[in-house]
Amino acid sequence: MTKKKTPQTIEGCNAELERTQKLLQQYENRNKMLNRKLSVEKRKERNHRLCSRGGYMEGITPELIDMSDEEAKVFLRLILTSETAREFLKKRAVETTG
Repeated sequence: MTKKKTPQTIEGCNAELERTQKLLQQYENRNKMLNRKLSVEKRKERNHRLCSRGGYMEGITPELIDMSDEEAKVFLRLILTSETAREFLKKRAVETTG
C-alpha cells in the first residue's frame, strides 16, 4: 500500500476530509446492513428452533394440539417441575460447566 501525499492547501485538506467522511459513512452503512442481516439470521434460527421443538413436543404428546395455550403452559410446568426433569437438568448443568 502506497503512502498518500499529504495535501498542501486548505482546499486539498478539505477535499481529503470530505473523501474520508464519505468513506466513513460507507463503512457505517455497510456495518448497519451487516447487523440487520445478522439480526434476521438469528431470528430465523430462533423461529426454526422454536417450531422444531414445538413440533417435537406435539409429536410426543398429541393432546397438546387440542389444549389451549394456558393448559399447555400448565402441562409443561408440571412436566418440568417433576423430580425426573429436575435431576436431568441438574446433571446436564454439571456436564456443561465442568
